[in-house]
Amino acid sequence: MGTSASHADLATAQQIPADVLVIGGGPAGTWAAIAAAAQGARVVLADKGFCGTSGATAPAGTGLWHVDPDGDARAHAKASRYALGGELAEPAWMDRVLAQTWDNVARLQEWGYPFPTDAAGRLRCNSLQGPEYMRLMRRQAKAAGVRILDHSPALELLRDAQGTVAGAYGLRRAQGDAWAVQAGAVVLATGGCAFLSKALGCDLLTGDGALMAAEAGARLSGMEFSNAYGLGPAFSSVTKSLFYNWASFYDAAGQPIAGAGSARGRGIIA
Repeated sequence: MGTSASHADLATAQQIPADVLVIGGGPAGTWAAIAAAAQGARVVLADKGFCGTSGATAPAGTGLWHVDPDGDARAHAKASRYALGGELAEPAWMDRVLAQTWDNVARLQEWGYPFPTDAAGRLRCNSLQGPEYMRLMRRQAKAAGVRILDHSPALELLRDAQGTVAGAYGLRRAQGDAWAVQAGAVVLATGGCAFLSKALGCDLLTGDGALMAAEAGARLSGMEFSNAYGLGPAFSSVTKSLFYNWASFYDAAGQPIAGAGSARGRGIIA
């Protein structure tokens, strides 16, 4: 197997066979691992931290694009996002995200995620609290038979004689040795590159996966685009917008900023 890792390192690494290797243990990684295991695949998930507690979602939370498929609600939701995103989105991908989110939220309900209820007793499924969410995802991944390698950062992708990505190599920090996984498929779910932002949970987001993919010949697309930036007071590392839905915003002179808000009005603040 061709790689720049030394032969000595690979020779002494713990060899772990798998059908699917997932690198990264946040929401994307755990969902990918569970989905692959459900198809009967042998799945290994490697996380540089502790799957279920590391990454941007675990210490905070995440919003959900949870829109009922009945009626024209999804059409309105897509049109709104399409305009907000400068008409750069792909409608077909928006349909897939809406459908997958709807299905996954139903599975989270089955697994016992504690969605809150509104005044009418209906479940509110437009956001997830990180600690509860990722604790549940780790538990479900293990129940699905996924082998989790905690504190095991991947260093590089491995390739076969034809140059096809066929696994990865990394370290086991707790054991002080190395691991190598040969797999028929590799899923990179390592998050972005936001460690300099100082935002909550982003200290591990150092762009490892993007770098490994680029080294293997992957082409990156859309990396320069962002719909919106999160709000965060200078004294805080919390940029999750949900917390600021109840906030009032003032200018340096202490005067209220007309139209400013978290869900709407961030552009006015900027």
